[in-house]
Amino acid sequence: MTVRNAEAADVDAIHATLVANAGDPSLFQQPPRRIHTNLGDFVVAMRDRDVVGCAALHVIRDHAEILAVAVSPAAHGHGIGGALLRACIDRAAMHGARVVWLATAKPTYFARFGFVRMSKWRLPLRVLLGKLRLIFEQPARRWLPALFGRHTFMRLP
Repeated sequence: MTVRNAEAADVDAIHATLVANAGDPSLFQQPPRRIHTNLGDFVVAMRDRDVVGCAALHVIRDHAEILAVAVSPAAHGHGIGGALLRACIDRAAMHGARVVWLATAKPTYFARFGFVRMSKWRLPLRVLLGKLRLIFEQPARRWLPALFGRHTFMRLP
């Protein structure tokens, strides 16, 4: 398995990976047009010639958000999510990010990689407004849980 920067040819596979994990309440879905627009944020995990996972790192000034960490269900349990997460952390360091953060319904998983809980109010307003826009691009049934507490905000110390 290798992790590499996403390419235009990966958009459909990234979208399919997100859709395959749509039952995960903390994983926001992204349409292909958004994935294509933000393609430079994505890394993909490859097994043979197939995309088996994806993750994105979105950088705004000195804050870097890790999002869209997803692994094809058939490939769960093989360390792919961890490899994608480490690739995003490395990219954040290359960008000089002072704060690396994420929002999740699985804080125990991300704590294994050193993430600790934080208040979402420690994030700049610009960052929070971007997250808010993404919430309202989700199906309506996900709006209230996403707005009122389903996610734990975490950061690297």
